[in-house]
Amino acid sequence: MNKNPLLIAGLALVGWFTSCGNNSGNPENAKIQTELDSIRAEIGKLQTREAELMAMLGDNADAKNKLVEIMEVQTSKFVSEITVEGIVNASGSTIATAKAPGTVTDILVKEGQTVQKGQILATLDRTALESSKRELEQQLSFANTIYEKQYRLWEKGIGTEVQYLTAKNQRDAIEKSLNTLNSNIDMYNIKSAISGTVESIDLKIGQVASPGMPYFKLLNLSNIKVKAEVSESYSGKINAGDSVRILFPDLNQTVSGIVSFASKFIDPLNRTFKVEVSLPKVNSIKPNMIAKLRILEYIKNDAIAIPANSIQSTELGTFVMLYSTEEKSARKVNIIIGKTNMNSTEILGGLNPGDQLIVNGFQELADGQKVSIAK
Repeated sequence: MNKNPLLIAGLALVGWFTSCGNNSGNPENAKIQTELDSIRAEIGKLQTREAELMAMLGDNADAKNKLVEIMEVQTSKFVSEITVEGIVNASGSTIATAKAPGTVTDILVKEGQTVQKGQILATLDRTALESSKRELEQQLSFANTIYEKQYRLWEKGIGTEVQYLTAKNQRDAIEKSLNTLNSNIDMYNIKSAISGTVESIDLKIGQVASPGMPYFKLLNLSNIKVKAEVSESYSGKINAGDSVRILFPDLNQTVSGIVSFASKFIDPLNRTFKVEVSLPKVNSIKPNMIAKLRILEYIKNDAIAIPANSIQSTELGTFVMLYSTEEKSARKVNIIIGKTNMNSTEILGGLNPGDQLIVNGFQELADGQKVSIAK
């Protein structure tokens, strides 16, 4: 029966360690020597088992190599975007309030109802003014009668011009007083300043309304924008007319837009400038909703770009690991990086189209280390 030469060598090595380690002098040394012999015996067994396993593998050396995944480096269109967070703003949103104090007598709309600009939303008690209006209307009717009679007499040469002018002046004065009173009465109507939708009503019949209080909230979504405050470091990169992709995380929806306004003023308190983006009509959008603006910063049609997570950095520089087809090994290559977008980084130097980039398994690889390609 043939014996494995590696196995015989391992056993001989164990015997040599044992014979050389005997120490019959000091009892304490003998105890230590015994423990050392035991450890050496274990080492011998492990070395023997290693030799057996290597012999079983035979020529299948690739099984010992670290598995990696590769991709071929190619040129493609590379786009870099600036991402900033903004808030949806409905520029047509407003409130409706009373212009004069008074008790609410009627509420004429409901929440969710569409209203037109100038439409009366609620009325306040104006009983005293209405009574005064009726008195003035009677006075105006009488004054108008006197004026017409005096006018006809004056045309026929009867009476004086002073009598005619006095009647006319009295009529005109009452008309002006009535117009002023009508304006005062109109102040007891709460009206909508815009066309839109009634979002909320904070008013009840019988309640005493006061000027300036927001009793109705009105919303117009025909002109909505996303407003954002952008760091001054981007002040030379964002301009009116730039293309923007707007992501609504809550809606999981992305739409295209245009920068409609980019302020030239830097806020000294937070070192930002204001940007506004006009929005197309988006279903389910609501004011104050968060939106992420992705503004195009840089584009190159024939760029070399690789996955950003395949790039490694040390104090000596930035590098990637390539796969050498001839040597079936990893090769360390220093690179010069450019712009980075969400997933990839532009490479300005160090790589060429056709290079085999190791994208998985590159961690802790040494330059020249043998590797195998994962199937």
